[in-house]
Amino acid sequence: MIHKTNWQKTLQDPLKFKSNSNQSWSVQNQWDWTVAHSEYHFDDTIQDQEGEWFKVLGRFEGDFKEESDRLIKESKTVWVSPVQYSYKNEDEVTMLEQEEYDIAQGDDDPNRVILTNMTDDLTDYPMLTKMNNSFGVLGEYDGPFKSKSHVQLPGQMFNLHIDKLWEICEEDPEQICRITILLEDWRPGQFYMYGNYIYERWKAGEAHIFDWANVPHATANASNYPRPTLQITGLKSDLTREIIENGSSDVIWKI
Repeated sequence: MIHKTNWQKTLQDPLKFKSNSNQSWSVQNQWDWTVAHSEYHFDDTIQDQEGEWFKVLGRFEGDFKEESDRLIKESKTVWVSPVQYSYKNEDEVTMLEQEEYDIAQGDDDPNRVILTNMTDDLTDYPMLTKMNNSFGVLGEYDGPFKSKSHVQLPGQMFNLHIDKLWEICEEDPEQICRITILLEDWRPGQFYMYGNYIYERWKAGEAHIFDWANVPHATANASNYPRPTLQITGLKSDLTREIIENGSSDVIWKI
């Protein structure tokens, strides 16, 4: 991606912030914790483009349709607040109040189900597992990398936010990456938003990476069809860096 992040910045105390993810990009409004550390421009007059804050890496070609269909049927609804599902340490838990504050500011209920259907266990999905392993992503502290499926059903959405993955590798956060693989062709009404760029019209098997530390992003499914994806989070290996460097929509991986 074009933007080069300053990874040496000092993270501020989250308890000093009332809000976690700013509901307006106006610089006159209070800066929240994630915006305070973001290097995104927050300027509606600038039209973002693919490659600046997210990048298509390539597309898998192979017979994974059966596993994708089965994943849709077997994934489980996340019956929790979207801001509560993945906290890992005390610092993040302290920001729960700030995240719920943000949702409430939009006259929404922070405890309603809006996220997705998910499953962590892909043991019975050999093709999807092979896709996950293709990027050479490393795990934290020599463990396995984190992999989840996200099956976003019609009507589900995830509010605009900036990811907080710093704790995965606090000593060198530049190593952290999050890759998304889309398992079905795009349907009208499905989208991701990176900055102010609407990412749509993908093909089944397309994978992309985004600037997790900086770019505000959101996703929604206003179609009549489920939208299954895989999400990989971990540390970059030499292979991962090579794939990112050479990635484009023209790259095809046969599996």
